[in-house]
Amino acid sequence: MDPRQVPIYRPYPDEVPWSLLPDGFAASDLNLMRVAKIDGEVIGVYSVEKVSALHHRIQALAVARRHRGQGLGRWLAGHAIGICESKGARLISAPPTASKLFVQLGFQPTADGYQLALSPE
Repeated sequence: MDPRQVPIYRPYPDEVPWSLLPDGFAASDLNLMRVAKIDGEVIGVYSVEKVSALHHRIQALAVARRHRGQGLGRWLAGHAIGICESKGARLISAPPTASKLFVQLGFQPTADGYQLALSPE
């Protein structure tokens, strides 16, 4: 599977993949959540939240177990970064999970996770 061929959409309220999200997760804004789908099946998800005008946080990023290891997490993370940047973020925080992925994408470790500083062109 080429992850770049997997479409990413805003989820309908009834297709939020709660089973992929951390226990107790509560999305603050479905407009900042996206799902990856193949043949109508949700196989990945990310959710971001606006902390301030210039700071956004990736709250969750998950891929269905059978689709892991194929680059879909990286595809979703890149999409999340793009959404944050398009909404004006210059700083993106990420949770301490998926540390290898976030480091590969240029995030720097912090006391409570990872951060990526974006520079305007």
